[in-house]
Amino acid sequence: MSNNQPIKLHEALQRMRELTELNIPFSFGFYTCNTTNGTSDGYKVVSKGLLRVGYRDNQSGKANVLIGYIDVQKEDKNRWFYIPLLMMFNGVKVIP
Repeated sequence: MSNNQPIKLHEALQRMRELTELNIPFSFGFYTCNTTNGTSDGYKVVSKGLLRVGYRDNQSGKANVLIGYIDVQKEDKNRWFYIPLLMMFNGVKVIP
């Protein structure tokens, strides 16, 4: 994967899942979004993260758009990001 070649969103997510299965942390960047408050903290980069189990369809109406992750370098580990707001994976631009 070259830094000059963008990666498609579904390919980035698949690769993130593969690396998580191997317990290999990866970096990714996304725009934050809090739909409850209608706010954003801007662009966030996680330098070492792994995916985690997300919501089931019967737990949340957002189960299909939220991805759970763990920030390996922070105490407050369990976080979420919206799939369409993923912009970077391991230094490579993510495209729809």
